[in-house]
Amino acid sequence: MHRDQLIDLAHRALKLARDKTTDLAPTECTVRADTYTSTERATRDKAMLMTGPQLVGFASELPKSGSYCTKTVMGRSILLTRTSEGGVKAFDNVCLHRQSPIVSGCGTARRFACPYHAWTYDLNGNLVGVPGKEGFPETRSNSPKLNELPATEYAGFLWLALDPDAELDIAAHLGPLADELESWGVQSWSPVGEKVLDAPINWKLALDTYAENYHIATVHKTTFANIGRSNCLVFDSFGPHNRLVEPFHTILELDNVPEEQWEPLENMAFIYQLFPNIVLNFVLSSTLGITVCEIFRVYPGDVPGQSVTVQQNATPLNLSDESIAAVAQAAFDFTHAAVRDQDYPTAAGVQANLESPSAREHLVFGRNEPGLQHRHLTWAQAIGDRVEESAVS
Repeated sequence: MHRDQLIDLAHRALKLARDKTTDLAPTECTVRADTYTSTERATRDKAMLMTGPQLVGFASELPKSGSYCTKTVMGRSILLTRTSEGGVKAFDNVCLHRQSPIVSGCGTARRFACPYHAWTYDLNGNLVGVPGKEGFPETRSNSPKLNELPATEYAGFLWLALDPDAELDIAAHLGPLADELESWGVQSWSPVGEKVLDAPINWKLALDTYAENYHIATVHKTTFANIGRSNCLVFDSFGPHNRLVEPFHTILELDNVPEEQWEPLENMAFIYQLFPNIVLNFVLSSTLGITVCEIFRVYPGDVPGQSVTVQQNATPLNLSDESIAAVAQAAFDFTHAAVRDQDYPTAAGVQANLESPSAREHLVFGRNEPGLQHRHLTWAQAIGDRVEESAVS
């Protein structure tokens, strides 16, 4: 992000911290409890999530020609490759023979041999080898190829569409945020790892935990509360997306430092909520001792009260240095543990109440939760529903 923009955001965050307040929505709003429990709503949510671009990881997971990685997106196994021409391709990770997964994990290869019967494919998804080929004359005569999905890289991230006929225009999807995300330079960052959380909570309830920091002082009193200010956020919306800037406790020290000496990144975390199901978190923490970008991809489970969260980290630092790699892994583990052991158990209690006879008809989102209001408003608009009494724009 450019320095003039960082300075402007730092001024806004510093004023909020001084005033012991946060950016406010015009009104409270309410959301129906069955938003998180209705089977009918879950079906509409899944239909919404199947359309549009899917951010699925860091472009640096495919560092050179011949690199590949596998992803699970909306329950669908997908293989991504970087071809000899340097482009990115995506395919259903499903063998044309007996539909076995062809490959798992990440690595480098010129060919992919299915582990079941060794049907072999190249980086462009073409079937190039069939043991016992005389048994499959019709298949071989049709220039068989894996089912290809639209895929690209943009702003340092991997993107794809689940509709084979879709056109990917990531710049249009991101709108005003496109240049800002590009400015972080994530394309050169080193991926640290990936962790998966299966949780007994609705996918929207999982994402709610990233949409406000009102809960930091209570839920995260032993973790994030030691770093960031609770109930204090700078909020900006960008169409269906928004950005939350969370001041650290150290931001008040800027009052005693000339502006030209400010280092805003050391005093704030930047949280992007990308429609419909992505959270990007950029943080330079002196406590953690490392700069990171975190991706949280959240998907619905088989029933409304289940979800899957895929968390990934990357850093601009060189992970070939073992000491740096250890710090990067520790930062990854720290955030993952806080989500796993603090956020999601709290949300699981909410989900259990929502599914119980004691559930109230509505949940209340306060004026101090504009990110939460905005996210639910955009989801509701996308499926033709509404959020009651909401004036978030």
